[in-house]
Amino acid sequence: MSFQTQGTDITLLAGADLSTSQFRAVTVNSSGRVVAATAGQHAIGILQNNPTSGQAATVRVGGVSKFAAGAAITLQNGGRLVASDATGRAVAATAATVNTSDAGAAADAVAGSNVMGIALEAAGAAGVVIAVLLTHSGAVPTTVA
Repeated sequence: MSFQTQGTDITLLAGADLSTSQFRAVTVNSSGRVVAATAGQHAIGILQNNPTSGQAATVRVGGVSKFAAGAAITLQNGGRLVASDATGRAVAATAATVNTSDAGAAADAVAGSNVMGIALEAAGAAGVVIAVLLTHSGAVPTTVA
């Protein structure tokens, strides 16, 4: 049973048809409009309504929000970090990695998930809506070996 609390919401115009994107991660495009987030992308929050292009999009940027799962999500001690999948749905965040195949490649990009928040509920399958504490934590760090 998913829940959410009163949080911090902002309203921007939708930059695309988001009528089927309620409770999915969104970001802002170069025109300052809300669009669906993609896999691991830095997102501003979770869409709370279902606007079409040009309509007001309400985005939860702080607090607890419902977040549609893109896959099964299990809980773990300390909370499961979640990020966006290719369609803006919640998936377990992946740890950052660096391409070290080139000797001395200090300019290699770090690849990983931009954490949206911490799952407060498990999702048994894709499509289940869960509660997530929004933290906007950035990339998941790795640990030193």
